[in-house]
Amino acid sequence: MENTKKTATKRKLQVLEMEGVPKRTRVKKTMDSEKSEILKTEKLPDKSKLKKVLKKNITVDESFEETVPDSQKNLDTKNWDEANILSFEEKVPLELAERFITLLNEGCTLPFIARYRKNVVDYMKPDRLQELYESYQKVTQFTKKVKSVIETLKKSKKLTPQIEQSILNARNLSELDLLYAPLKSNSLSLAERARSLGIEPFAVKALNGENIELHKLCNEKDEMLTVEKVESHITHIVADIIYKDSRVLTEMRSLKEQTRFIVQSSQTKSSTKEKKDDNKKYDSKSDPETYKIYFDWKCPVQFVKSYQILAVNRGEDEKILSVKVVIPDWFYNRLERYCLTLWKSNHWVKKGLNDAYNRLIKPWLSRQVRYCLTLWKSNHWVKKGLNDAYNRLIKPWLSRQVRSELTAAAQKEAVKTFTTNLEKYLLTEPIKNRTIVGLDPGFKAGCKVGIINANGEKLDACTIYPDLRRHNVNEHAAKQLKEIINKHRVDLIGLGNGTACRETETWLKDHRISENIPVIIVPEQGASIYSISKEAQKEHPNMDPNLISALSIARRVLDPLGELIKVDPKNLGVGLYQHDIPPKMLETALDATVEKVVSLVGVDINTASQAMLRRISGLNDSRAKKIIAYRQEKGGFTTRAEILKVSGIGKITYQQCAGFLKVLTGTEPLDATIIHPESYNIAKLFAKKINVNIKELSQSHFPESVERKTVNIDLVATSKDLDTDVSTLELIINAFKQKPYEDNVISFCRPVYSVTIQTTDQIANGTTLTGVVRNVVPFGCFVDCGVGDNGLIHRSNLGGNQTPKLGDRVSVTVIGTPKPKKLQLKLEKILN
Repeated sequence: MENTKKTATKRKLQVLEMEGVPKRTRVKKTMDSEKSEILKTEKLPDKSKLKKVLKKNITVDESFEETVPDSQKNLDTKNWDEANILSFEEKVPLELAERFITLLNEGCTLPFIARYRKNVVDYMKPDRLQELYESYQKVTQFTKKVKSVIETLKKSKKLTPQIEQSILNARNLSELDLLYAPLKSNSLSLAERARSLGIEPFAVKALNGENIELHKLCNEKDEMLTVEKVESHITHIVADIIYKDSRVLTEMRSLKEQTRFIVQSSQTKSSTKEKKDDNKKYDSKSDPETYKIYFDWKCPVQFVKSYQILAVNRGEDEKILSVKVVIPDWFYNRLERYCLTLWKSNHWVKKGLNDAYNRLIKPWLSRQVRYCLTLWKSNHWVKKGLNDAYNRLIKPWLSRQVRSELTAAAQKEAVKTFTTNLEKYLLTEPIKNRTIVGLDPGFKAGCKVGIINANGEKLDACTIYPDLRRHNVNEHAAKQLKEIINKHRVDLIGLGNGTACRETETWLKDHRISENIPVIIVPEQGASIYSISKEAQKEHPNMDPNLISALSIARRVLDPLGELIKVDPKNLGVGLYQHDIPPKMLETALDATVEKVVSLVGVDINTASQAMLRRISGLNDSRAKKIIAYRQEKGGFTTRAEILKVSGIGKITYQQCAGFLKVLTGTEPLDATIIHPESYNIAKLFAKKINVNIKELSQSHFPESVERKTVNIDLVATSKDLDTDVSTLELIINAFKQKPYEDNVISFCRPVYSVTIQTTDQIANGTTLTGVVRNVVPFGCFVDCGVGDNGLIHRSNLGGNQTPKLGDRVSVTVIGTPKPKKLQLKLEKILN
């Protein structure tokens, strides 16, 4: 009877193995099945009583099934491809992940996919597509790293089946680093040294519960001379086996998600000593007082704000703060309990249970004995090995992992803040068809003047030296500026908001220069840095950088998008801790944001700069340069199809860029729309179907006519009639409804700053100011009130549901004077 049941159990295990169920799960399921049969067939106590009996003698790991995520069960990591991993990480259908990767492999860019392949990616929003793309980049980077690590370990002959399986079970670069770090050094690890002494078999026996006599392993070798040394070597081998076990890694991953870590920081002793030195002068970035709130600070990781992590990271880099992650004892205790379920002490369990079986335990408990054998443990060596692995390897890794994840999340949030502000900044309304003078004000260096025409081309540039300290009616600088303005018939003045801005604004009014010409205050962050860049020197060879800066200010009024993308993103002043974000990460964010903005507004191929063209979907710097060369040689493009004649642009590149490059005065009316050339035939058939003339597309009545004729249109039925998809038809209709370009009216050139307040000395608590929001961050927004540094409206002082956006004009009240801290403001209202 017993043999029959053993055979049945064996068959169950074989069936589960064929189904791909992991070994430990197979044993667990079989034991559970047998336990159920016992409860059904034997006269036993009920389940609750049985659990009480068991818990008196054993520690039951009832949560074993929960330690392995459902999505990981029955899944061989070796068979995972990039689509599977992407689907798993981003929680998207596998088919969608496969289609997305296929589009990328075909050379499609995100803007192209977001606009012209919506149906293929289930109408995903651009931001979600960007997240998917970033995740895919990490997946490809990780899979390449895994292959590289395995190949390296093979060459160094350090790869074992156990290590390989653990590496293949790692989910991210951090977990891979935990496994690979001790192996990548040319020198031997502690475990490898111990193995070279030939005692690994004894360590394995000890881990599995067998009794080993350490003194018998001692010999004349220096490293095996004493029992303590032998015990240490065995401990290192046991520790190595434990932390490299794929099941332990899975359990650590699960426990990490459940653990509430705490980040804490304190002031370093070295920064305290420096502070006592009265003669030492601090740079504003390294003054310990800057980090005062973090001198005795701690916070659970789930409540830590992104800007707090970036702040303590910077404080740590500057040796002012000491930062650490507090790992609760709970983590180690749970990990120890789990490890004790993996390695067995069969010798002593069998001996004790055999005696109990013969003298005390009734026959109906025979199957339960085998179940108990899986739960009694070799406490001494598992605990000893785990303690060594935990303190030497796991705990430092865990701390690094938590810090790394917090930093990555903070950087991601900072980049999100940066791109949100940048997108609004880039979409600043341009003021077209005007001759503009840009003024870069200054005291000693004078005021730099740059004049551009309606196409952004330089007309004149010079430096004047106004006396901003006192009023002189016959001042030479005033006459000089008036003559230049009259000569070029200037329509608008763009005044940089930097040093001497308020004084220059007053000077313009006093000399009646701005009496009939509107003045716009222009943010000049990054203009001076751009003026000394290689790109600026290419545009304006042998020109004084100061004058280039003035021209840049003027172009920021005429074409904000085209000018701002020339500036290094860190210098635009619209982010949060952007100098602490990896440069490559910022550059990628800028490119993605610019491409997104370009996909919204489109670019005139006959006027766009090289800096703009190179960021168009499918183009790069080399192709942009060739487009401009062709444009200059041929006198401009007359159709989109002509782009194919440019050297280096083939069918794939043309497919990606054509929809974003407009030809406004060409022979094909559709070339001036966002409709892709691949859909021109469909667009013409649709125009014929609703009875509109495409040749009239640029006329003012065309959008209204289309609007009227498509009010009750059935998109699904019409798309089937035209043999296209709904997303393409919607794009065509939207393009037809788009109103033709109208000259911008200068309706927002109102006074920006309070006229009576011009310096910080005139400010007191309760003073009312007006200003412009220059930066929006998670904890509030920064306002330029024309008195030097931007003031902060903390989110607690925004009041009600008012949420200012970048560029909003606001009325504020001063609630904290500039000294010793930044100007603190309270929002009164958002001005029209």
